[in-house]
Amino acid sequence: MKSTWPFSLSSLGPGLLYAAVAVGVSHLVQATRAGAGYGLSMTFIVLIACIIKYPSLRFGGEYATITGKNLVTSYRERGWFIFILFSISQLFSMVFIIAAVALFTSGLLQATTGLSASPVIGVITVLIIVNSLLFFGGYKRLEFVIKILVVGFTLLTTFCVLLIFDRLEWSTSALSFPVFDAPTVIFIVALIGFMPSPTDASVLQSLWTVAKAQESNLLITQEQSRFDFNVGYVISSVLAIFFLFLGAAVLNPLGTTMPSDNAGFARQLLNVYTTLIGDWSFYAIAFTALLVMLSTALAVNDGMTRMAIAIGKEFFPKIKWGNHYQYKLVLLCLSIFAVFVIYLLLNSFTRFMDLTSIIVFLIGPFLALLNHFAIFGNKVPETEQPSWFIKTWSILSVTCLFLLMAAYIYFRLA
Repeated sequence: MKSTWPFSLSSLGPGLLYAAVAVGVSHLVQATRAGAGYGLSMTFIVLIACIIKYPSLRFGGEYATITGKNLVTSYRERGWFIFILFSISQLFSMVFIIAAVALFTSGLLQATTGLSASPVIGVITVLIIVNSLLFFGGYKRLEFVIKILVVGFTLLTTFCVLLIFDRLEWSTSALSFPVFDAPTVIFIVALIGFMPSPTDASVLQSLWTVAKAQESNLLITQEQSRFDFNVGYVISSVLAIFFLFLGAAVLNPLGTTMPSDNAGFARQLLNVYTTLIGDWSFYAIAFTALLVMLSTALAVNDGMTRMAIAIGKEFFPKIKWGNHYQYKLVLLCLSIFAVFVIYLLLNSFTRFMDLTSIIVFLIGPFLALLNHFAIFGNKVPETEQPSWFIKTWSILSVTCLFLLMAAYIYFRLA
């Protein structure tokens, strides 16, 4: 069945799942930290990050709509050497991403309930809840839940920003770039790594687009795919700025240092909202934030599992992939590895988040380059490729990402 309206609400789905992935670690953690530590001086950094990453993130759903294939298949078609490097990097980073999202979600859970648990126990609890929902769900149910949560949290955050708008200092000095010393550059890299999302979200976007087409029997056009992604991208980009504003207005004037443990960080974040609205709102806001992080965890765990299965299909094409038992087994394995990562590497919540952000940042330029080759390659007819403007934008974006990576390596070595 083909939708006759190019901007039909039925075409919304993968883009909102993308927004759910984005509004998590990057927004609640990194953007809030940026505002608390640097005030409004990080505003243009966040905007530049959103502009730079737009083409490569958009190409995921667009490539899937045109070809009916996901980006994992595209990477494989470029040769085994590239595909093996991609697979190793993603199987490594996806475990860190799952661990990071589950860690912060467990912190919110503890802050909301008043309970206390070790990071490992907290992460295990969150993964049990999330995986149980995914075991008995499916793409359609996941998409339905995400739509409700993303809309609700967007409205709540917008309301809070309106309350603090007059507290912000709108001066040239406040909006000027910070001093680019080594600690600041390293923090900027960590910020950009997840802002507004990791670049590998483009792969998830392509996987969800294919899944939506298969499960709904709805033929999605290029216009619908772009509309869907643009809605999700605008939401995630605007919310990134909003969270930076909240940190700058409430935490920065007090010189607040964000706690280094996950539960303490979550409580400090919730205090931002209760300071604005009142103590009476704590549980309502805490419950909303918890649901948003659970939606992020659902989207991340589902997407990473689909990516791991897609990688497996390319390595072992003779095996029949795609049944529910394989999905559950891969999901369980990724969760176990995520728990081990927390157990072995967690010394500080904020440092772990920065480590995860830097890992995905260093992988990002290479994925952006592969996405450019995919959408402008011979698998996509020239008549269906993006415009010359988007192509130029993509080339400049890839160049900027590699230059940022070089700057980070230079400051790290220095």
